[in-house]
Amino acid sequence: MSESTPAAPSPGPITPEKSGGFFQNVIDLWFAPREAFGRIVARPAWVTPLVGATVLALAFTGIWLQRMEPREFMKTQLQEAGQWDRLSPEQRETVLEQQAKFMPMFAWPSAALGTAISILVVAGVLLFVFTFIYAGQVGFKQSVAITSWSMFAVSLVTTPLTLVVMALKEDWNLNPQEALQANLGLLLDKAETARPLWAFVTSLDLVSFWLIFLLASGFGVACKKATGSALWGVVIPWAIIVALKVGWAAIF
Repeated sequence: MSESTPAAPSPGPITPEKSGGFFQNVIDLWFAPREAFGRIVARPAWVTPLVGATVLALAFTGIWLQRMEPREFMKTQLQEAGQWDRLSPEQRETVLEQQAKFMPMFAWPSAALGTAISILVVAGVLLFVFTFIYAGQVGFKQSVAITSWSMFAVSLVTTPLTLVVMALKEDWNLNPQEALQANLGLLLDKAETARPLWAFVTSLDLVSFWLIFLLASGFGVACKKATGSALWGVVIPWAIIVALKVGWAAIF
């Protein structure tokens, strides 16, 4: 009588990949993004980075509003937009008074809601691209998680740097979107540069390229593709936005 073959042990339950924790995700997004996105895609938690990015925006707004002079800031924006010379002295005073009064009222809601809206819009566009063009199996929750973590990782660096630049220049009336110039605008004089050209060269900045790389890394992991392959799915929508920005500057 032959000996009975012992039954093979049943496989144990598959242990899900560890989330890595908040701080490990942030550090890895800076230095090893695909490793971080491997965890983020597996467990797409998006609330923490979205709240973090919103808190950063609110903190920046609070510091900036305390030091910025609303009338001077609005005057500079009107001059750069070419609207200042079209106004009579009486109109200038009225416009400055009204906009300086209502500016803080719009700044806070913009900081509170603008980040969340931006994340949802970008996540929705890239979800469409990587689902219908790349034929990837990407869920909406994963898309929001990738986008929110990418924007939060970038904001953790750019927000304090922007405050430092304004403090060193001792000019809090700068446009926050242009204070941190990591683009070709450094080589040009804004006052002497055509508005469409200025809109184009300032769009070619290192911060945008970094964010594009992070998004491509995240969606590449989600679609099981290399970052270079996923890069075009992010670059093309970004290029369309830049083209619209340049066209708007040319018309208005």
